[in-house]
Amino acid sequence: MRSPLDRVKAAGDPGPPDFVGVGALGSGIGWWHSLLVAHPEIRAPHGGGRSLNFFVRFCAQEMTDADIAAYHEHFPAQDGTICGEWTGRYMFDAWTPPLLRRTAPGARLLVMLSDPIERYREIFGDRLVKRAEGERLYTADVVDRRSFGAQLARLHRFYDPERILVLQYERCRREPVEQYRRTLEFLGVRDTGFVPRRLSGAPAGKPRSVAAAALLRMAPQAGRRRRVAERLAGRPVAARPTAPLWPDLEAALHTALEPDVEALHALVPELDLTLWPNFPPSAGPVAA
Repeated sequence: MRSPLDRVKAAGDPGPPDFVGVGALGSGIGWWHSLLVAHPEIRAPHGGGRSLNFFVRFCAQEMTDADIAAYHEHFPAQDGTICGEWTGRYMFDAWTPPLLRRTAPGARLLVMLSDPIERYREIFGDRLVKRAEGERLYTADVVDRRSFGAQLARLHRFYDPERILVLQYERCRREPVEQYRRTLEFLGVRDTGFVPRRLSGAPAGKPRSVAAAALLRMAPQAGRRRRVAERLAGRPVAARPTAPLWPDLEAALHTALEPDVEALHALVPELDLTLWPNFPPSAGPVAA
């Protein structure tokens, strides 16, 4: 693929993003995006942080040419750099891939995935804590959101597989520098040997510690504190507390998700299922 940095575009001109992260929520995408924009050749969208959530509303209204132009305004050209966003739900929302293809046909897509059942445990535990007394708890949406095989197959209908890089969160934790370089090579930047200081393990020093304490004091919400801590540490912080799953529920999750993981592995043969202990490669159906 031709590097986005070779594209001829006047400085300041709006245009489609060079890359878009499309999934998946709860898979370390905030951590990875913060490492990407630490690279001198990679920029976050103008005025939008990491996630623009731009296509979410188009399940209720038609996307117009004016909407497309407004999206392009977030990605002004700048010599020697590329620009993109990462919204974790784009791959999940059925209407987004065709709209994204219409809006940014030449973009390179990034996907970060993690063990679906481990994420279910986290969300289940979080919702249990937040549930009001007597409130009914629903989690069917979590299973749908973690059906990555079906989502990736849908994405392939609108983008060639060579334009999609599928990363595995657990592997990025285990081999951060190697997977970071792999991402840079996919994005087509020139300096693929760059490693952010946070990722290289270089000492941060006292001024950084003072700044970290100040930032954490300014982030009262638990979720925001966790994101700040991840940005400062250069890696995800400890996972949220999980809730134990009883045998019938765990068996039902395997029944629902194992065929999808098999389909995902067929689409992404390099996926290392040994890093997803809930889905060992040779495992058969789990009996209730």
